[in-house]
Amino acid sequence: MGRLLIVGFVAASILGATSVSQPAAAEDEECYVVRATADARNQNIARDRAERRLQTYIGRKLNAFTGKTISPIRTTCIRNACEAAAAFCRH
Repeated sequence: MGRLLIVGFVAASILGATSVSQPAAAEDEECYVVRATADARNQNIARDRAERRLQTYIGRKLNAFTGKTISPIRTTCIRNACEAAAAFCRH
């Protein structure tokens, strides 16, 4: 049981650290949907972790872009797995 929990945590960390960037249609802007996931025993903890991972990724990786616009963070959960997503556009 302990090994399975560790494997699950490592898998959730890997999925949370990687983000999928999908270009969105815009004329003068480059827009992407940035996502982060988390899995925990409690849904509230999973939601907080997913949102924190997304904010950390945006703060560390995307702070070099100037003229940026970030949409509100949307979080969806299925059981104890949550995904936070936000649209990120640069002008």
